[in-house]
Amino acid sequence: MLKVSDKLVEIHQIHNWLDLCAETFRKSNASDRITVDLSQLNYISPLGCTTLVSTLRFLDKYFYLDTIVPHVPKIEDTNVVGYIERMNFFKYCPDDVRSTFENELDMEFLYSRYRNNKKDFLNEITLCSSDTDVEVFDSSLKNILRNKEVAPNQISNISRIVTELGLNSVEHGKDKGEVSCYYCIQSYSNGKMGIAICDSGIGIVKSLKPHIKSENDDDVVRQAIFTKASSRGKGRGKGLPDVRNVALLLDNAEFYLRTHKNAYQVFSDEVKSLYKGKYFFGTYYYIVVSA
Repeated sequence: MLKVSDKLVEIHQIHNWLDLCAETFRKSNASDRITVDLSQLNYISPLGCTTLVSTLRFLDKYFYLDTIVPHVPKIEDTNVVGYIERMNFFKYCPDDVRSTFENELDMEFLYSRYRNNKKDFLNEITLCSSDTDVEVFDSSLKNILRNKEVAPNQISNISRIVTELGLNSVEHGKDKGEVSCYYCIQSYSNGKMGIAICDSGIGIVKSLKPHIKSENDDDVVRQAIFTKASSRGKGRGKGLPDVRNVALLLDNAEFYLRTHKNAYQVFSDEVKSLYKGKYFFGTYYYIVVSA
């Protein structure tokens, strides 16, 4: 069983969820039925939204998913189901997951709601499958940052980082000709903003390790962030060469990622391993900006 706690918000909660996905994937056989228990979920972040969509879509390729929906006394009240619907979760989640929600809750009430235009504060979960999509993402990001009155130079710095990450997620998300990269942005009233980007590819370590000299998995991730090392050979490919220089200027942002087995925080001069766990597919980036 895959059971989500009451929150899927911070990097450690995402890390725990991915460890659970890894264990379930390893122990299950093809065409098994897996129960996804969302009954306790009551709060989720942009990172949580993109991670949940990406992992469920990945697992749906191999297993049948039986979903236990979140406990919602009244669908018309503010709740996590209303939030994830507003964030386009049901546009991208597996069909069997969406069907369960529709069978057990009055989802038509949510589907028929009037949606205020919140493009100045919000970018719902969006599938990103090309460099052109990354450009659209970047345009939306800049618009939201301007509306938060972030300084122009900081908008440029954050945009450069996010564009690099988006391009790499599109590249790393390719699996047998398919691309499954998602992004999401939300601005909060407390001045913070969350930017999430994830893919369901093999991850940074498996992608890069065969092509470089490294001491361990953590060193592979460090090189991916701080050098031009790439799976196309050192000094070639997209890599993340801009991140180190830009990170020096990010005194108002926190930068996290989870890839391969571990979760990390990126600083101006190091990639610090926060949590160690089990291997699962994908790379999950999260940038928290304070205006």
